Amino acid sequence: MLGKFDLEDIVRTTKKIRNDGTYPGMDRGAIIIREGEVGTIVDYGYFLQDILVYTVFFNRGLLVGCLENELELVERGNRK
Repeated sequence: MLGKFDLEDIVRTTKKIRNDGTYPGMDRGAIIIREGEVGTIVDYGYFLQDILVYTVFFNRGLLVGCLENELELVERGNRK
C-alpha cells in the first residue's frame, strides 16, 4: 500500500472537487464532483514529486485526480 488507499478501493469524496485548471472542458473553479460521490481508485501518481494524487473513476463516468484528504474509504478493493 502506497498511501491511505490502494488500487480498486472504493472511496467517497469528503468535499466538493473543483477544477484547478487541469480538468479539460470545464471552467477553472467549476465543481467537477460533489461531496459524497462514490468512485474507485484506478491509478495514482505524484505531482511535483511529493504530492500523492489518486485517479478516481466515479460512477457517473468521470476520471478525476483527488488528494488523500479529499477521500474516505467505503470498501477495500479486491486485492490478492
